[in-house]
Amino acid sequence: MYRTTLLITALFLSLITPLAAQQVVAHRGCHNVEGASPNSIAALHAADSIGLAVVEIDVILTLDNHLVVAHGPRHNSSNKSVHIASTTLETLRQMPLDNGELLPTFEEFLQEVKNLPNITLFVEIKTSGNNVTHDELFTMVDNLIVKHSLIERTSYIAFSKRICDLAAQNNRLALYLGSDTSPRHIAKRNYQGINYSIHILRLNPRWISKAHELGLKVGVWTANSSKDIAWAIKHGVDYITTDNPQLATELITTYK
Repeated sequence: MYRTTLLITALFLSLITPLAAQQVVAHRGCHNVEGASPNSIAALHAADSIGLAVVEIDVILTLDNHLVVAHGPRHNSSNKSVHIASTTLETLRQMPLDNGELLPTFEEFLQEVKNLPNITLFVEIKTSGNNVTHDELFTMVDNLIVKHSLIERTSYIAFSKRICDLAAQNNRLALYLGSDTSPRHIAKRNYQGINYSIHILRLNPRWISKAHELGLKVGVWTANSSKDIAWAIKHGVDYITTDNPQLATELITTYK
């Protein structure tokens, strides 16, 4: 009887643990609230104010070698759009975000994160549109993260295996975004895990359990609908990247 009880308890814990460990990742911050815009400082603070732990941002290099937080490769403001890698920071600063903020530099963003101890970052390094190598880009980004003592609160995400390789070689956490590689090969490269498109994981749900068997984390992007978020929750995905973090948080609570 005692052994049977232990087996039932173990089974129950195995079922609820993935849900309990799931985290909502605010894609470009919590930007669907009044006063915020994607990639803005306000969106970062909004994520913190509702208790989110993870904010995803993209970092891209300007023409004059300044790292800015922007989805890229273009920056849009009102009826004007420019290619970030072909534009100076000064020009970009003349094109405010929808909420009136200036486009933040990566360092400005990190300075804000440093003052929000409950926030961790998913940092995607955008590698297209400039002549700087992946190695140089990684070093520039990593140096700033080290400068602000945020290594323990940062995971790198990238479509570039070279970026993820550099992260792993430097004992940084890395999740591969490419959606084209099995968990077994990701484990061999010593990444923290995979962070794949919802469409790819729906086609390959076995990759989720396989990744977990290998000790990897599993993330999904970008799950915005109730249907996609619910699917990710039920399949035990660790990180759910979404433009609707309030809905995702509510649904995780519902399914616990």
